[in-house]
Amino acid sequence: MNTTHRFVVVGAGGIGTWLIAGLVRMLEWKYPGSGLIIVDGDSYEEKNKERQDFTKLGNKAVVKASELVSQFPNTTIIPVPKWVVSDDFSGVVDDESPKITASQLIREGDVVFAVVDNFAARKIIFDAASKLANVDVFTGGNDDDLFGSIYHYQRRDFSDVTVHPGEFHPEYHNPPDKNPGELSCQDRAEIEGGTQLLATNMAVAANLLGRVQKTIVNNQSPEETEIYFDLGLGKSEPYDRTTQSLYNTINA
Repeated sequence: MNTTHRFVVVGAGGIGTWLIAGLVRMLEWKYPGSGLIIVDGDSYEEKNKERQDFTKLGNKAVVKASELVSQFPNTTIIPVPKWVVSDDFSGVVDDESPKITASQLIREGDVVFAVVDNFAARKIIFDAASKLANVDVFTGGNDDDLFGSIYHYQRRDFSDVTVHPGEFHPEYHNPPDKNPGELSCQDRAEIEGGTQLLATNMAVAANLLGRVQKTIVNNQSPEETEIYFDLGLGKSEPYDRTTQSLYNTINA
């Protein structure tokens, strides 16, 4: 019997649009019968065309799912046109709401990709995952120009295999920004876009796909948990963030 997976991609923008193209192919041919969940409350607009791959305007999750469903019949592709919010969100969260809580979205055994350009939104996903027994959460981004990074958080049998990114990055405990899903439409419209580049977005996606190939497809140890790269220098730097590595460092 073939193994199946449920890949959940939160964010179908500059990185997500390229990442999804690779993930759906992995599922279609390596794990037929699997599911790809695309989550995004935002809409694709003409101004996004330089870095994002869409054929028409509309909600990013819905448009991207509609583009893929006829090409990949062996994969169940489900759009979730919602913003992800924290479990203690005070507003209405139901089937009719444009919002979904992280715990409603993520479940046991999921492989999750938090590729939103927002630390507050990523924190919500990592914190929800930290309460599950078995889950993988990948994230990645590029802060400026040709520099980017990725991180892999893995849990097995209610224990961390790799360390929650908050251990190394305080922005995952105290985000410097606000989750767009918990802002008004007007406030979201005023958020400035970053200085992201197409090449770096695609490089983040490629690095994430490489991590998935190693740790999910090949089922190898998730060492080199964090990777920084600079396309301008043609250089990458891996770091081992496994719990055993942290233990060895503390007791050295």
